[in-house]
Parts: sequence; C-alpha cells; structure tokens
Amino acid sequence: MILNLLVQDGIEGRVDGEYLPGGVGELQAINIVRVMVDEADYERATQIIKNWEAIETEEEERAKNRTSNGFSIFMIGAVIGGGLIYWAYNSPVTEDGIDMNGDGILDEKWIFKDHRIIRTEVDRNFDGNVDIIYDFSRKGLLKESKQDDNFDGIFESVFKFSDGLIQTQESDLNQDGNVDYKAQFKHGNIDEILIIGEGQDFRKKRQKFNMGKLISAEYDSNGDGIYDIEYKYDYFEEIKTNSNKRLQIDAAMPRD
Repeated sequence: MILNLLVQDGIEGRVDGEYLPGGVGELQAINIVRVMVDEADYERATQIIKNWEAIETEEEERAKNRTSNGFSIFMIGAVIGGGLIYWAYNSPVTEDGIDMNGDGILDEKWIFKDHRIIRTEVDRNFDGNVDIIYDFSRKGLLKESKQDDNFDGIFESVFKFSDGLIQTQESDLNQDGNVDYKAQFKHGNIDEILIIGEGQDFRKKRQKFNMGKLISAEYDSNGDGIYDIEYKYDYFEEIKTNSNKRLQIDAAMPRD
C-alpha cells in the first residue's frame, strides 16, 4: 500500500521481505518488511508517508467523532422519548363540571389529563353517588360506559363503543353475577336484544328492530336452545302474527 502511494507520486521503489512474515511463525515480524526507494527520493518519500499518516489519523478521529455524535444523538433521543412517556403518564389531572341542583356539589364531573377529557362521572339522582361513568379514548371519543340504573351503588350495565358509536350493551339486571340482557347496535341504532332467563331458567327471547321499532321476536319457551315461538309486530309494535313452530312440527307428523 505504501509503495503504491509512492508510485502515484512518481517515486519508484520495491518491497523487501514481502513474503517473510509467512515463515516466521509466532516470532515478531518487526522490520523484516521494508519499502526501499532511491536515496535521492528518500526525503520526498518520507514526507509523502507523513502526510498520508496525518490524513489517516484525521479520518480515524472523524470516524470516532461521528460514532460519538451518533451515540450522543441516540442518548438525547432516548432521554426525550423517556421524558415524553413519563410526561404522558404523569401529566397533571384536572377536574371541572356542573352543579345542576345548586347544592355546591358537582353532579356532572369532567376529568381531564393533559387537557384531554378522559372520563365523565354523573350523579343523576343527586344522592351524592356516581351512577354513570363515561370513559374516553385518546381521541376524545367514547369507548366505554357503566350505569347504575336502580341507584343501589352497583353498575349493572356496561356499554361498549367504537368510533364514538355504541356497539353493545351487557347487563346483569337481577344482579346474580351473570349477564341476562344483551343488546347489539348497528351504526348506533338498536338492532337486536337477547333476554336470558334468570338462574336455572334457560329460556331465551331474541328481539329484532328496525329504525328503533320492534319488528319480530323469537322465543325459546322451554329452554331447550330452540326458538319455538315466533312473533311479528305491526307499526304500533302490536303482535300481528305468532306461530308455534313446535305445534307446526307436531301437526306435520304422520298419525297412526
């Protein structure tokens, strides 16, 4: 490499001992390989080598600095990222709300974090206890709510939302620890309700709706998992037809 460097500057030379390192084994190979030039070119060759070594040293320092700067930038980014995460989870929580009956107590309380609403708590019957809780996403959209509709301190209904629109309702209306009422919504409109028997009562009733109106229902009258009675409703949600599928099947059976 050194010889090529000198040749590029017009200095001819040769390498002495080029193949000796391969035969010395574990012995130190100091000064057995040398670049030889004419005596007249010695001073100029020495200066070329010194200049080259200075450039190499400068490049190494730059590489070290780039590595150091890159690491510093990484560390700064890590510190900033950690700070943002800490700030996001530890930013101050503030509250506001409305005193609807003028008793000095907030009946509807809004809870904010980093100036974003995260929860609303409502006392509908002004007894001092919260009976509705709304939880919001980071975008400020409703994601879940809980309701205590008989004001006994137990939230028996849970509502789930998607993109701010209600999707499902599940309720334990008899408060036995089991869901006995389920509702499905489409685009925020009621679509279907499932009423489940209490305790050991396995009966079920499924109701279908259109634009909020009850249009049909199916009833499993004996809890065997089969909807055996069907209802159709008119505009006023009065039964206009009903049919017992079990009786229809029995009537269709051949008689001896």
